[in-house]
Amino acid sequence: MPGKPLPPNPYSGIEKVAYNTCLYLESLPGWNVETPAETPQLCGRLLGYMILEAPTPEGRRNVATEIQACASASDALDRLASLAQFYEVHFLRSFKAAKDRTPPASTRASPPFNMTTYEKGGSSEPQGGEEALLLLQSHKCLVRDDYRCVITGRYDYATFDSMIEDDETFVPPSRVDATELAHIVIESTNDDDPKHSCAVPAWTALERFGMANIEDGQMNGEGMHRLQNVMTMCPLGRCCFDALKLWLEEIGANRYRICVTHKGYLLPLGIDPDDPVIELTTTDADLPLPDPDLLRLHATCAKVAHLSGVGEIIDALLRDIEDLKTLANDGSSADVLTAALLHSGRNFRPFR
Repeated sequence: MPGKPLPPNPYSGIEKVAYNTCLYLESLPGWNVETPAETPQLCGRLLGYMILEAPTPEGRRNVATEIQACASASDALDRLASLAQFYEVHFLRSFKAAKDRTPPASTRASPPFNMTTYEKGGSSEPQGGEEALLLLQSHKCLVRDDYRCVITGRYDYATFDSMIEDDETFVPPSRVDATELAHIVIESTNDDDPKHSCAVPAWTALERFGMANIEDGQMNGEGMHRLQNVMTMCPLGRCCFDALKLWLEEIGANRYRICVTHKGYLLPLGIDPDDPVIELTTTDADLPLPDPDLLRLHATCAKVAHLSGVGEIIDALLRDIEDLKTLANDGSSADVLTAALLHSGRNFRPFR
């Protein structure tokens, strides 16, 4: 079974009672529930690690309260399965990017320059709608991050290419690589399109888990591309970050330890496993740094996905969905189809 067993109960009060419920689920050999859910072991671990890794005491208490509200009902197992599914679909979905997302690439960037007041934070929307806004934010992010990947420190290829056109003697300050715009909370979480019906539940899940300081509108539509929610990354770094294989663990003011699910990810990124520490800085005080609270939530999500084993299940299902060309007549593809519907936000029955 993927994931790691839950450790012994370290809590008191309602957190202790709720965590014992998670341990009980983990011990069950099987169950028969209405909600299309994972095994009781996986659901127990998911909910248990949600408690253990909650970024705030309030978030931990909220999860514990929900678990016990489900556990005290007559149809407790059904409710617990539905609650686990809710967090699997909506919390993990908020940070785990779809494979086919295409970010703005560094090839669209320009050489270094002094940004105008409008470009730094003007209130007027650029011509061209959201795509133009996204490109502008990508450029602002690149300027803020000193034309480098925040994970590896590698210098942006497009900027280097522009610089040597003007000055053949230009020497890049570090190794050169392509860069892309990486979102902490992914765009699809807050899609205004009505067909994405899981947008509201996704934000509900985040708010329950400690994202209470995000004001209305800050992460809606265009707000998703705020500098506080984006970073410049090389393609491999962004791929690992989006897949929840890499996260940033806060160790000080704007200082983070790069954490990965496997040390093998560090070598191709050129990161020293003995000192995987970075400091996020800005070239301009008017260009704000990534929000530590959002990075904390991303780290929590990555750890829950990894420790519970749910991340491996989602990865396997998404691979099946990608490879699936036709549905089997015998119904063997039903779990894949269900997962596809859940991942797209359709046909989801939230916990009662």
